[in-house]
Amino acid sequence: MKHIVWFVLLLCQAGLPAIQAQVLSNESMSFGGDTRTYLKYIPEGYDEGVAAPVVLNFHGGSGNANEQLGMADMRALADADQFILLYPDALPDPNDGGSTNWQVVTSGDLPFTLPNPHDDIGFVDALIDEVSAEHNVDLNRVYALGYSNGGGFTFDLACRLNHRIAAVGVVARTMYIESFESCNVTHPTAVVTILGTDDFASPYDGLTYEGTLYFASADDSHQLWVDANALDSNPEQTSLENIATNDGSTVDLFSWTRSDECMELQHYRVNGGGHDWPGTFGNMDMVAHETIWNFVKEYGLEGHLDCSSSTLVNEGAPTESYTVFPNPAHDRVTLSTHFERPWTYTVTNLQGQVVQSGQSSLHQVELPMDNLSSGMYWVQMGTESEISPAFPLVVRH
Repeated sequence: MKHIVWFVLLLCQAGLPAIQAQVLSNESMSFGGDTRTYLKYIPEGYDEGVAAPVVLNFHGGSGNANEQLGMADMRALADADQFILLYPDALPDPNDGGSTNWQVVTSGDLPFTLPNPHDDIGFVDALIDEVSAEHNVDLNRVYALGYSNGGGFTFDLACRLNHRIAAVGVVARTMYIESFESCNVTHPTAVVTILGTDDFASPYDGLTYEGTLYFASADDSHQLWVDANALDSNPEQTSLENIATNDGSTVDLFSWTRSDECMELQHYRVNGGGHDWPGTFGNMDMVAHETIWNFVKEYGLEGHLDCSSSTLVNEGAPTESYTVFPNPAHDRVTLSTHFERPWTYTVTNLQGQVVQSGQSSLHQVELPMDNLSSGMYWVQMGTESEISPAFPLVVRH
């Protein structure tokens, strides 16, 4: 017995990674002069020696973290796939009688679209830092999902904290018009949405009140991500099995992909569905949080995990006909070609705008990147008779 005790002590003194038991804890942190609270779940068998993904799960308006846990309990998924699970709490919204609503940046006249004074985007940014300081976190795999008002906030995170969020899932909400009109996508961002066609609180065709549009339509919301991720415009449509024939609804899946299969947008249209969380209430042909996790877990900040920058673009010495290196780039990037005569190059952002272009007679050209924002770009090289594929280029500062 003494030998066993001494062996355990030696392991601890050697600083080897600790294997932890599953723990659900109530946590708090100070941010913006407020005490912010959240639930944190550390999965069973969690190994601090292995970088873990993080999943943020946001409750709906007037809700709280415990309610969201009860509706979308992802602890079994966290145990199986070893990710850290967070359920944050919103603060009381003075514009809505003290209801706990997530920040909405807007200038409208309806109570649910007035901005509350809390910087929830900043809170989530600080929360990611807080958790990564306490645990071994894979910052390439931070995901967010939410319901209703929490779903609208998830879209807002995908637009305004895009550089930190790899992929998102949204249930029972389309995009707030303010998020829609000022979305800043800096990297390929995988999105999955679940929305009922009879949702009274988040109408499928958007929400207009007295001539003012407050929620974008589902079609417009999806088109934004199709454009931002350079996806094929025509989705593939399939129908889920109608397992629960008495729930009054069916589900169709629309999937937009890219030719390189490195990015995707999925939309589950719940025909006849309301303001529901499928699998818990409403439609029972699917489980919303399982569907979202099984989708987002395949993606990182550069797209599908099988499509790293090293597979998309040659990072080493130029050996191919066209080469872009290093990738990701920081201050400078080198373009290399086999052209023997003058050739042109263009660097385009995800919105299709040319941000750099030029011409060269050399086999290699070095371009400055410090004048570009961090994010993803497309690079093409060519002559009048030949043009290269569009190379994805990630810029990081």
